[in-house]
Amino acid sequence: MRLSVRLALMVCAAALAGCGPTQQQDLTATVLFTASGSFDAQADTKDRVGGGIRRVQWTEKPPLDAAEVTVRYDSDARTLAWIMQIEAPKFSAEALAGPGGETVNTAQGAGTFVASGRLRDVLILPTDTGLTLMTRGYAAQEEPTLLPAFGRVR
Repeated sequence: MRLSVRLALMVCAAALAGCGPTQQQDLTATVLFTASGSFDAQADTKDRVGGGIRRVQWTEKPPLDAAEVTVRYDSDARTLAWIMQIEAPKFSAEALAGPGGETVNTAQGAGTFVASGRLRDVLILPTDTGLTLMTRGYAAQEEPTLLPAFGRVR
């Protein structure tokens, strides 16, 4: 009987898997997990940049659907101060920002500021080869010319 119960539970779990989060929520979750260090063990490179900044890079098997992902972060406040460079992503800034995205002008050109949702207070900038995502905390420490794009102080 135990085998039957386990089998029934596995079938139910498989059926419910199709009812899970949307693709956009999965993308957001993966970005946040990547930024916070959940995938660091699989990174190809981990090193110190200096000034309390560390870098982790995936070139072989990035956690996101992209050719390469690099995260630089403040080692004392990783979840608050990070920048992520995504090379050749197979998703757009708009898809990542979702309904909370607002178009902004920055010192580096047009970008998308995420005003609400799980990526709140993240600035997304297009680059020649992909996207750069940056928290307000990272901008305050390393890129102060971009702070006006974050809007009023929250």
